[in-house]
Amino acid sequence: MNFYNYQVRMNISNIHCPVLFILIVTAIGWNSACTHSADISDLPEVCFEKEVLPVFQNSCAIAGCHDGNGESDLVLNNYLDISHAVIPGRPFDSEVYKAIIATRGENKMPPDQPLSLENRTIIRLWIEQGALLTICPDPDGNGGNPYINPRACFTRDILPVLVSRCASAGCHDAVTHAEGYIFTSYSTSMIAVVPGNPGESKLYEVITKTSGENMMPPAGSAQLTLAEKDSIRKWISYGALNEECGEVCDTINTVTFSGTIWPVIRTSCLGCHSGVSPSGNTDLGSYATISVPASNGLLIQSLRGAGVPRMPPAGVFSVCRIRQFEIWVSNGFPNN
Repeated sequence: MNFYNYQVRMNISNIHCPVLFILIVTAIGWNSACTHSADISDLPEVCFEKEVLPVFQNSCAIAGCHDGNGESDLVLNNYLDISHAVIPGRPFDSEVYKAIIATRGENKMPPDQPLSLENRTIIRLWIEQGALLTICPDPDGNGGNPYINPRACFTRDILPVLVSRCASAGCHDAVTHAEGYIFTSYSTSMIAVVPGNPGESKLYEVITKTSGENMMPPAGSAQLTLAEKDSIRKWISYGALNEECGEVCDTINTVTFSGTIWPVIRTSCLGCHSGVSPSGNTDLGSYATISVPASNGLLIQSLRGAGVPRMPPAGVFSVCRIRQFEIWVSNGFPNN
């Protein structure tokens, strides 16, 4: 066993799959000319439904291409048809894999925007593992619960940030749509995104600027955290999929301000309720200012929409999320 294989085999058990893929590609040098044989027996099983199929659906089976309605006889929107384009265990002999790694020619796919390195590697590993119709893991062990995608997910992780930080009144909301951009939904947000390529995506370009008129959010507004920027980068790298994800919401263990309440407010509220002129004259930029509506009941009333406009105005909180706020307030809204 060569040194790189040894390193990978010794460390894979606790590494999340996408990170592991890139580790293998860069460390072992997977390519058709590689003389080393990578041992993949210990790698986590790729989930076709949640990791492979969305890549084909969003990048290959688009309208007029490989969706079954275009000119091509190659259909890539379901397991049966995709399986006809692969040879289990042999990615470099598989029609579909050869197309996604091609750099030129009429068989290059997608023709104008190559898949990200990670998505190509996911497909390769899936074929290496036998191109099976794999069942997604149930991380909670509850059997009936939907699979919760551990990656950055649009509905759970990306949209709340865009709505709060970018789609505030006077900026990129449906009314103002500054510079033609609206960040209130998946379809409108995709105008500023190049799937698989954060560097070419206008959205990622402006949120990573630190100065200038194209900086977003503009100077003086609540800025995205490094974690939020990284989530958007990873989401775009995965293919900018419109995934529905389960919500991580715990009302059994202790609800704390620092670990539960503040992260939600920072993600979903600061875009409007911070700065020199906060919306509704309600500043939620710190514990001290949040404790005011928590103490007078306005915080919970606004989350419920009881006698006041319901907040957040776009993408209201779930019953579980509101319950977390209720628990925190009923416990005396501690700064813990």
